[in-house]
Amino acid sequence: MKTNLKTAAFASTLALSVAWSAPASADVVIGYLAAMTGATSELTGESAAHAAQMAIDEFGGKVNGEPIVLLQADHGGKPDTGLAIAREWLDTKNVNLLLNVDNSAVALAVSDLVRDKNVTMLLGASNAKLINELCSPHQTTMLLDNTALARAVVVPQVEAGADTWFFITVDYAFGTDLQEKATKAIEEAGGKVVGTVKHSPETTDFSAFLLQAQASGAKNIALATFGTWQNTIARQAQEFGVEAKLSPFYLGITDVRSAGLDTMQNVTGSILFYWDYNDKTREFAGRFQEGYGRPPTFTNAYHYEFTRHYLRAVDAVDTTDADKVNAWMRANPVELASGLTATIREDGFVMRDVFPYRTKTPAESKGDWDYLEILGTVPAEKIAPPASESTCPLLKKS
Repeated sequence: MKTNLKTAAFASTLALSVAWSAPASADVVIGYLAAMTGATSELTGESAAHAAQMAIDEFGGKVNGEPIVLLQADHGGKPDTGLAIAREWLDTKNVNLLLNVDNSAVALAVSDLVRDKNVTMLLGASNAKLINELCSPHQTTMLLDNTALARAVVVPQVEAGADTWFFITVDYAFGTDLQEKATKAIEEAGGKVVGTVKHSPETTDFSAFLLQAQASGAKNIALATFGTWQNTIARQAQEFGVEAKLSPFYLGITDVRSAGLDTMQNVTGSILFYWDYNDKTREFAGRFQEGYGRPPTFTNAYHYEFTRHYLRAVDAVDTTDADKVNAWMRANPVELASGLTATIREDGFVMRDVFPYRTKTPAESKGDWDYLEILGTVPAEKIAPPASESTCPLLKKS
């Protein structure tokens, strides 16, 4: 295979970039670009980088005899920072795979940068534009896009009687897009949205928002936000005695741990992966926890799954050429940590089942990290954005 990395070490000039010493030659160079600090860092951050490294290590650290390099950097939630790091990597480090980019605004900017380059992108961002007008044959969204996520979370609850909703939404691209898609899903299912508020990334006091939600009479408060903001909302909702059910779109076991199961009990949603789902997930969780000290989140799981899928593709086609690698990735099933499989649609959307859950009460929990009760399965076909409605030119329209 052609050697792509020419430099002997990675020493970023960007303040948020994490230096990583690289071998003198390597064929696969993976640039892991993520929020290493801030509201989402516990859910992804270093832990998802650890999951990617697990996949690399289990591959023997090499593909067809050539070493694999993992670079890491913090985009800080800033599109200009993420764009500068990605540009430096592409221009000077010959990165073959951009991994994670777990912020919608950053992902949108980086997607434009790499559109016509020989680079694969596996995204941990969920903005629907990434599988529509900004789709690419080299780009896959590992995370559910907002249309699929909205359907997975709200439709079963509306059908069960939760017909009035109030949104607390983080005020940037991710939150705006998710609220829009969830509102459409609620209305199509026969419910209605009775109020919305947006919070800035600097917000720490959500009491006024919660009182407004309570006054609206909504049965459910949709949390189109995540991480520390979501956890603070849950704590303050309990303090104010808010009776409406909290419906987070992104709840990881780390969030439950941080806020406390007493605070997060009896909330509902849907999730891609839960460590205690079956024997295979428990076995994977054990290996992950040996190196990281806790079970994997759903984001950790898909970074392991898709890094492994990418490396299998490079191994199979014996090149890092993005056209050939991504053709193989779309033609072959993704082996999931649960023992199930997923497929990548031509627009980059991943067709995989999701699992509705209810968080347990403290009395129901049987031990450390035992937080979720899985309630069933929602087939991928039921939540996937209809191909007929897509604006992605890669999908063949009838």
